[in-house]
Amino acid sequence: MKFNETTIRILVRKNYGECYDFYTEKIGLIPVWGDRSGPYTSFTVSPDLPPCFAIFDGSAMSLFPGYSQPDTDKQPDTIAAVIPTLNLDADYQRLKAAGVDFLNEPQTIEAWGMRCTYFRDPEGNLFELNDGDI
Repeated sequence: MKFNETTIRILVRKNYGECYDFYTEKIGLIPVWGDRSGPYTSFTVSPDLPPCFAIFDGSAMSLFPGYSQPDTDKQPDTIAAVIPTLNLDADYQRLKAAGVDFLNEPQTIEAWGMRCTYFRDPEGNLFELNDGDI
């Protein structure tokens, strides 16, 4: 396995265009392949870097034999995508100004050895923004 080359891919179950807008306009990711109409778009943080994130229309997963959508509209929070940052407060303020809704302001969690905050995308997926440093 090449786990160090992992790309986060969000399965969009509600509104693909809204998610595309969130990641481009609010988070600031750059589309590399695909567009707002889907069913797949990969993103990068800089034109000179490979893709690191993607969204995929969840209904297209039915093309994979054995896959079926979960029978719930509730987000189970069984995974959180972690985004490290060199300046938690500045990134928090920039994203908040862009319209990202956070669960709370950045917090110092002594037991975890870092400061962090959390936000959700339009699909309800949980993201942690952290500085990894107290």
